[in-house]
Amino acid sequence: MRRSKLLLILPAIVVAAAGYYTLACGRLVVNATSSLKGNAYAMVTWPLILRPGAIVAVEMPEVLKGKLSGHELYLTKRIAGVAGDPVQRLGNSICINDTCVEGQLKDGAPVAPLWDGEVVPEGTIAVFGDSPDSLDSRYAVIGPRPVAEVVAAGFEIPFPHWTEIAERRK
Repeated sequence: MRRSKLLLILPAIVVAAAGYYTLACGRLVVNATSSLKGNAYAMVTWPLILRPGAIVAVEMPEVLKGKLSGHELYLTKRIAGVAGDPVQRLGNSICINDTCVEGQLKDGAPVAPLWDGEVVPEGTIAVFGDSPDSLDSRYAVIGPRPVAEVVAAGFEIPFPHWTEIAERRK
């Protein structure tokens, strides 16, 4: 009789623990830009598993905070490299771990100086967007981001684009 009660209680404890973890550490991040292919990401604040390919939400760099004041927005990008990964500069391109991105040009000139590092520094990660016009670590103004500023890490989930949701409300 005791064993049958345990078999009923144990799943309830597991479900309650999973629910608590999701509420305490889980986040749904909606991407309002085209810098990443997905529209939404399931993310957790703990544990932060920072590896190339993971999607991260990072505190907004100082250079962008003034332009976006009053909004709790994060720089949401894909990790291209972690501390110690080599960085190669090939003309107007930066390559980290076989991921190469080009700096955007306007009238044949770079829109901003590219980040000029040889390795991803200790305590930082390099993040790239998926689109060619993403504002990310390829540019010196953003550069590698401190690991201490990573708010959450996760993966893409199926979710309609915000414009589709707005259309449905009309």
